[in-house]
Amino acid sequence: MKLFTNVCKAALLLSVAITLPGCFPIIAGTGIYSAMVLADRRPISVTTIDRGIQLELDATINNKVGSNAHINVNVFNQKVLLTGEVPNQTYKDLAFREASQQENVKKVFNELKITGISSTEDRLIDTSLYSLIKTKFVATTDVPSNSMKIIVEAKRVYLMGMVTELEAKAAATVASRASDSVLEVIKLIDIISEEEKKKLDSMGVVDPKK
Repeated sequence: MKLFTNVCKAALLLSVAITLPGCFPIIAGTGIYSAMVLADRRPISVTTIDRGIQLELDATINNKVGSNAHINVNVFNQKVLLTGEVPNQTYKDLAFREASQQENVKKVFNELKITGISSTEDRLIDTSLYSLIKTKFVATTDVPSNSMKIIVEAKRVYLMGMVTELEAKAAATVASRASDSVLEVIKLIDIISEEEKKKLDSMGVVDPKK
């Protein structure tokens, strides 16, 4: 109950912070995608490629597994993160293979768990944690929230983005302290130098890591 009370307050603050009406979307990069892209450290071309990869993989993988598994696809800087639950290794390998063979994908992080499909309550908790952490990121000056992607699955927080070493540490600290419900913070981050950060901040783009 405490988590949901906190997240209700957080969602209100976040809606004001990003100057958009209504509730913050469950999945980052959907409802606020166009609003945030201007502050994203990826070149516009890469954000477009990432969006295409995610849409295509979402459709391909979920068409193949159907209701037998719960698989989420997230993409940042042409790197794919697979999270969720599958019934066996065959499904886990299938998802990994589809992601690896997708055009423009540079790397795949297969974090799928072989277990039963999560409940609606479990997913609501993850959504609440996501909103709470996102709000704290927006409010923290040391964390470039628009250059990071937060994914929460089974109370584990995955961070993707293009940040400096200090920014990555700050983000991980904020995420881990956001709630007692957070079990683990996993950093899947592209580290950039201070020089690259300055270039990005002044020009709005930086060459993506390979």
